[in-house]
Formats: sequence, structure tokens, C-alpha cells
Amino acid sequence: MERHRIARLFHVAFLPTPILVVAVWAVLAVSPDPALDRFQSRPYSLTITDRTGTPLQTLPLADGLWREYAALGALPSRLVSIFREAEDERFYAHPGVDPLSLFRAFVQNTRAGEIVSGGSTITMQLARLVKPHSGGLGGKLSEALYAVRLESKLSKGEILELWLNSLPFGSQIEGVASAARKIFGVRIAELSTEQILLLAVIPRRPARYDPRNNPDRAAEAALRLASRIGVEIGEAAVSMVAKAAVSSPGATTTGPGPSLEAPHFVRYVAAQLSDERFARGVPVHTTLDLDVQRALEAAIRARIASADRFRIGNGAGIVIDNQTGEILAYVGSADFFDAEQSGQIDGVRIARQPGSTLKPFLYALALENGFSAATILPDIPTEFGGREIYVPENFNRRFNGPVRLRTALASSLNVPAVYTIERIGVANFANYLLELGFASLEDQMNSVGTGLALGNAEVTLVELARAFTVFVRDGSLPELRWDLQPAGDDPGSRRVMSQSTAGIIRSILSDKMARVPGFGTRSVLDTNFEAMFKTGTSSQFNNIWALGSTGRMTAAIWMGNFGGETVIGAPGSSLPAAAVIEVLGLFADPGSKLPDPQGVQEIDICATSGLRATEHCPAVLPEIFAVGEEPEWCNWHTGLSDAVRFPPEYQSWAHERDYLIQAGSSAPASGLRTSSEPRIVRPADGAVFYNDPTIATESQAVRVEVISGVNPVQLYVDGAFLAEGDSPLLILLPIRPGTISLTATAGGRIDGEAIARSTITVR
Repeated sequence: MERHRIARLFHVAFLPTPILVVAVWAVLAVSPDPALDRFQSRPYSLTITDRTGTPLQTLPLADGLWREYAALGALPSRLVSIFREAEDERFYAHPGVDPLSLFRAFVQNTRAGEIVSGGSTITMQLARLVKPHSGGLGGKLSEALYAVRLESKLSKGEILELWLNSLPFGSQIEGVASAARKIFGVRIAELSTEQILLLAVIPRRPARYDPRNNPDRAAEAALRLASRIGVEIGEAAVSMVAKAAVSSPGATTTGPGPSLEAPHFVRYVAAQLSDERFARGVPVHTTLDLDVQRALEAAIRARIASADRFRIGNGAGIVIDNQTGEILAYVGSADFFDAEQSGQIDGVRIARQPGSTLKPFLYALALENGFSAATILPDIPTEFGGREIYVPENFNRRFNGPVRLRTALASSLNVPAVYTIERIGVANFANYLLELGFASLEDQMNSVGTGLALGNAEVTLVELARAFTVFVRDGSLPELRWDLQPAGDDPGSRRVMSQSTAGIIRSILSDKMARVPGFGTRSVLDTNFEAMFKTGTSSQFNNIWALGSTGRMTAAIWMGNFGGETVIGAPGSSLPAAAVIEVLGLFADPGSKLPDPQGVQEIDICATSGLRATEHCPAVLPEIFAVGEEPEWCNWHTGLSDAVRFPPEYQSWAHERDYLIQAGSSAPASGLRTSSEPRIVRPADGAVFYNDPTIATESQAVRVEVISGVNPVQLYVDGAFLAEGDSPLLILLPIRPGTISLTATAGGRIDGEAIARSTITVR
């Protein structure tokens, strides 16, 4: 009886204990823990990678701390094992506090006469990181209690992962991933056993055991650890690895690890990242292709190195995947670390004058407004503008007379471009460029003029490259992407021109024969793979550009000087063009071609007039037109004689060159004025001329040129008759100060529809 009573007392006394323990554990597990929440939400350093996962660079936190995140499953099992055994071999057997470990530490410290072991478990170490304390017995007790609480809230794997990612290694480094990069210059998966052992001893005393500062002491500590946990390792091997850390790539770069690829691109990407991307430090996989990046860097550096005699000190470039809009390569300067050449300026995104690289977009707008690739444009000396007289010249200082739009664009002729922008309107072209993504022009809209056709406004390289892709993409403008997404995904693209327009421009810019008038028969643009190109040089020769596209990618390169120094000599755009060709050629698939133009038809035209060929046309060639658009039949050649019936706009040009011309002809040319009304070609209406005091006034004159489809032509000055003759009527008008009114009539008519008027001022 007594025995049963004792048994009952025992159950009453001890049976509730397990229940109580479980209850307390459950309460700890579900109760809020703000300190742990804050600790787990700390930001981590982000590693920016290329599209294959190869690191480009790791970004520090705002306070300069390097703390990368690595999931437990991504850590080498040998590293996890060594770190765990070094600090807490009974980690999986205790609830956060290990009494045996504490007792062993007490014995070791007593024998040594100093603290050589704290007896802390991994969980207790993590508790101290989450909730730091001031030390002493009270601090140690609170640490132990909080360790138990952590064990109730987190699994063993979560504790181990959080601890390994939070270990302090000194020198603003936290976590094993950052330590591997910064101390040994390798990714964590590449660590050797010797390097792992050396890392495992650092958190105990970072200043004493960091191998970059004390390789001998670090090696000794690593060997003691290896002996204690039973890892066989050679003394010489550990010593060699420790000494190698002194000169490792991680010891000399600005971030943890040897990787410092595409620095301008990484800066650009970092500026786009939200705070949430830093929350767990998951690597950012970008669209960059390191093979293409390195090829672009090498091509730019090689040309800059050979351009000293031209005073070209820098270059920038970008490569875009035509299908997806992904940025494949991004070079902001020839050398990021070249302070003398301002290497940290991002040349991809600063605005400069683009020269002739805007012409493809001008002619695309013209095609969208009734022009065709066969439209005849004037390449003759012509004055444009009002108060400011603008007389554009071609790069080779030659004029070619009437030229087809195809030739004008492929050969990058200047006069036809200015003529075209006058016909379609400067404001219309500027707005079209805004639609094409040239946001840099928004602040320049009130200052642009006809010179916009030749690129006298300022745009960025990235804007040019993106817009240039529309021709290969059949008129669709992509959103540029830096964040890797599934292949083929093309969000945000929008159509900005018709398929036929894009195809015709693509055909023109890949036409080697059409380039001959501007670039000669041996052009750097004549490649052994199919591609389209456009080059440009700013008016002050301080910016030279080249754009190129294959079916797969578009490359754009700028060269010059960030300080604006003028280029010496006349390299033209051959240097950036050669670099573009090199990059495109390296990645052009054998036999690859540009897409065939869509929505077009082929028609035989007269090579001279650009009109539909007849049996009388001496030279016939094929041209493509948008479906539904057909040229009129050629009437420049009638078969009645060998004379060419040039339109009135070309009479002066043909007359000066003794070309065959049928006087009084009024043959129409596609896209040009065809009426019999007189026209004062020069001087421009509103022009201002200045008397040169160094020359006798009677020796100074203004050239007046009047053309008309009918003869005779009469010229009146301030209402008084001055001269009469056949078109073109050329007069040298003596100057006098004041305002001068010019009136021209034709065929003896003086009605309102047959009069041309112009007013100039002489000062």
C-alpha cells in the first residue's frame, strides 16, 4: 500500500514536467520576436551576374559592409562540416545550450588561467549576434536563455544557415560567402580544404588570424583545428595557402572577390534595383553576355590605343539583342580606372551630337509620308534657313546633282537630308525622334532647326542603339532589358513605323553599291557577312559614331573625348565602324542574313529619274516600294532626243556642268515641286548679309538664282525691273545697306500665283 502511494506522489510531482516543457517551448515558438525579425530582414550584399550566372561584381551595403547570402544547400558540405565541428560538434544533440560543452570550457579555462574557450554553442553565438550583450555572467545567462528561444523558433538547418551567413570576419566582412571572395578571391564553391580551415579560425580573433595580415599565425591555428577535428592536412600546404591570401585578387579589389566585370553596367543595374532585391541578397541575373562584353571592350580599347595621332582618348559601346531588347554588352569607357581620361564617366548615357546617325530615322519618316526609296532629292549647293543662312556640304565636299533617296541615305549625303527635313518639317521630325525613344531631345525642342537632319542636337548612345533596332525588328521599338527573363519574352515593345518602311531602310543601309558615291568602292563597311550600318561625325569632329546590325544583334560605338576636345586629322567614323564590324563579325552565324523586307514590291525604275522605267530610259534598275505605292512613268527620257528633261530645280546645276538639258522643260520628279511657278532659290527669304569693310562696296554682291518651269523669267528689285532671261536666271546683285525686296515672275505673268517673293537685309 505504501509503495502505491509513493508511486502516485511521484507521478503527481514529475508527470506535469514534460507537459510544462512542451507548453513553454510552444509559447516560445509562437511568441513575437522583434529582434529576430529585424535580424532576418537585414539587407545583404548583392552579386550581379551575367546571363550564365558568372559574377560581374558584388555590391556593398550602404555602410560599406560586405554580407552575401548563401543558402545552406548551396554551401559546400565540407565547409559546413568543418565550421560546425570547429564550434559545436554536438550541435544536433542539444536544445541550444550544451552543458557538457560549458563544463569542458570551465575546465580548460581553469587549467589555462585565462579564457581559451567560451563553451558557446552555435545557437548561443547566433543569439549573441541577434541580441548583443555587454558580457559578464548576466550577459552569458541571457545569451543561453535566448539560444533556447531561437531553437524553439528555428530549425537546426535555419540556425546553421543564419549563423554561417552572419559570422564576422573583420574588415567589414560578414558571412562565409563574402569571406571566401574577399580573403581568397574565389567563390565559396571553389574553396579548398586548406582555405576552409583558415576561414574557420578567423571569427575567433579576426585581427589575429586573418591570413592577409598574419599568415603564419593563421596557418598555426588552422593546423590545430585540423588536428582537433580529425582533418588530415599538410603543414606546408596550409602555410602556402595562408601566404597566398596576402596577394589574392580579393585583397586588392573594391569588393569581395576577383570579379569586377562591366563596371558601368553594374552601376546602371544597381541604380535600378529596389530595396526588396537586397532583402535576402539573392544574386541578380542580368542579360549581359560576358563573351560579347569582352569582345566589345577589346574592340574599343584596340582602336583607342591606335588613335593617339587623332587625339581620340575614349570610347563607349553597347550591344543589344534585336529580338528581345536584352543588353548583351555595355562599355561606358575604354578604361574604368583611367582617371586622366575620366574613365568612370558612363559614355553610354551622356548626350552628344550624333552627326549623320539620325538620317535613317529622318528618311523613315519621309517614307511614312509619301516618299519612296526612288524619290529624287537634290544634292546641289543649296541655301537653307532664314536669318541664319545654312549651306550644308557633304563630307567629301562634292555634289552629285539629283540623287535617289536610296543613294542619299546609303552615302550619307547632307544636302538631300536638309532638303528632306524642310519638306517634312523640323517639328515633325523632332516629335518622331521623341516617339523613337530619344528622350534627351525633350529639353532641346525649342532650339532645333534644319541642322537636326545632320545631328546637331544631343542624344545618347543607348538611345541611338535602341532606336536602330527598329529596322531589323520590322518597325517595333523594344524596351531595353537588363534583368534576365525567359528567352523570347519581349514585353513593352511598340510599333513606331510600318514593316515596309523598316524593310526599305534596312535594304538601303545594307546596300554596298548605294554607298559608293559617299564612301567609294572600298569601304570599311563592306563586310563578308550581311549587315546594315550607319556612321556619323559631329560638326566639330569631337564625336565619331558607328551603328551596325545583323539579324541577331545591334552594336553602337562612340569615340572621342569626354572633355570635348576636337579630334585631330580626319579619321571619320572608320575607327568605331571597324570596332562595330569586329564585334558583329565574331557573333554572326555563318550564312546569316538580314530579314527580307515585308510589305514591299519590286519595280524597275529609271536610274536617273527614279520613276518607272520606260523603253527610253538608258539605265534601269530594280527598286522596292511599299505595296500599293507605284511610281509614275519616267518622262525625263522621251526618245525624241538624247536630252534629259531635268526638273527646274536642277537647271542651274545642269547648266553649269554643260549637261544635256531641254530648255523650258517641266518634267516632274517624285517628291519635288513640278509647277511652272517661279522660285527664288537663293538667297533665302529673310537672310541677313553683312558688308565687309575690308573690300570695296562696289566689289561686293549677292548671288540671286531664280528657276521656273516656263520662260522667260523676270527679276524685280524693290519693285523695279532688273533682268530677264531663261531659267535658271543667275544675277549678281550689288549690295547696299538696308532691306531689299526681290520679286520674280515667269512667262510674262504677274498674277498672284506666278510670283515669287523674297526679302533680304544688308548691314
